[in-house]
Amino acid sequence: MLFIVKPRPRYLEIEAYGREGVVIFPTYLPGSYLVRELERNIVEIEGVRVSKNRFYVRDKFRYLVYASSKDQREAISTSDYLFINPPAVFPYQDRDEKYCVKLDLRWPVGTTLRREGDSLCADDYETFIDSPIQASPNLRTIVIDDHHEVSTVDDLDTRGIASAIREIDREMGTPDRYVFFFRRSDRNYGGIEHHNSSAIVVNWDRSDLVMLMAHEYFHSWNVKKYRPKELEMDLEKEAYTDLLWFAEGITDYVAWLSSTRSGAVKREDAGRYMANAISKLTFPGARRMSLAESSRTTWIKYYRQDENSLNSLISYYEGGLVLGLILDARLRKKGETIFSIFRNIPFRYAFADVDRYLKSKGIDDLEEMVYSPSHILLEKLQEVAELQFLDRGSPYLGLMMDGNRITYVEDGSPADYAGLMPQDIVIASDNVVKPIEVKAQLELLINREGRVKRLLVTAGSNPGHKVKFSMKGETANALLSMDYLEGTSSINLM
Repeated sequence: MLFIVKPRPRYLEIEAYGREGVVIFPTYLPGSYLVRELERNIVEIEGVRVSKNRFYVRDKFRYLVYASSKDQREAISTSDYLFINPPAVFPYQDRDEKYCVKLDLRWPVGTTLRREGDSLCADDYETFIDSPIQASPNLRTIVIDDHHEVSTVDDLDTRGIASAIREIDREMGTPDRYVFFFRRSDRNYGGIEHHNSSAIVVNWDRSDLVMLMAHEYFHSWNVKKYRPKELEMDLEKEAYTDLLWFAEGITDYVAWLSSTRSGAVKREDAGRYMANAISKLTFPGARRMSLAESSRTTWIKYYRQDENSLNSLISYYEGGLVLGLILDARLRKKGETIFSIFRNIPFRYAFADVDRYLKSKGIDDLEEMVYSPSHILLEKLQEVAELQFLDRGSPYLGLMMDGNRITYVEDGSPADYAGLMPQDIVIASDNVVKPIEVKAQLELLINREGRVKRLLVTAGSNPGHKVKFSMKGETANALLSMDYLEGTSSINLM
């Protein structure tokens, strides 16, 4: 199929050439793990709707796409900028045929699509939709090295990024060409991986970019080259897997490892990052949910988090990060590394493939760590690192606040037993308009849905959420080429 795209502010006018028949707009976006119903941005189309995302069209048809999403998983068109994530804009007929785009503009264009004259092409739909398109009169390329570059309209210091990706390349090999499509925005959308590129949108004051970009970069191997068998690209429905702790969590570990080992991230920041992930394992959600369950329910839980999430779930990113540290530390004692796993599993792998390799190295408790409540990782981690729970046993109420609004109530905590709820607004503490102070007993005057209530809270004993993490000696040296690494979590419960 051929698409001729005429951009204008907020819209893309598209003339499409294919075969008479049904065209399909994706509903599921690979790499996002969420049904996005991308057809919702089609404003008008010359065709007859067959279903929510399918239309019967002639061999030539026009359609109009609303393109005002700052999220790089979709598309945005302004007077001086264009970004297209192809599955958000272009439908398909035969996924194995050639797809091309012509852009009706004279701006510099950044893409990983193959250039054929004035067209941008791919030999199949999977490659086509894995190739973002970015254009602007202000677009420029920042060269990292002979193989890596940044396509952007903004400034970016790439020195730390270069150090981290060199660590990854040393283990996995260097790609022929890799592009980071980068933009600043008023919101932080993070990144999404593509075959030989990634698209990253962060807010203006975000400076901690190295681990984010290293994470998306390592996806060139983990998820793109190596992929769970269940994550085949259907495009009309989500694909479920128990293995996102590996696909995403181990990727996060490699990003942390490469950024820390190369010195691209300050030692104290690396320590705090790991300590914060460990801290999440101390909450009730980690005593209820395994990493496998976290992976399988990402579409209905992780992507729809609310004020109760610390009580009900664990992130496969953070749990997988901690598990990656445990596995890597154990493997290095046997002369292997976390990267050795990828050299010993098939490109389309199952849990059994990873488990089989680890068992061959004497690591026989992967199933326990993945399928038991993820709180168990705290016990396993203490084999390779030292953990201190700095607030364990101290008086606490079991809540988090944003100003005078309660944002979280821990299950089984004094605040829970007292009947406090998220979104309660604290008007006064012990009849005085002042911030809450943790003490043996206090009376709170709260506003709940416009009703004023008095609740008595009796402080209890903190189960321990503030974590100090440290690695020293042989383990720290083997993993990080450092004598020690330590960090304290910044997550605080009142």
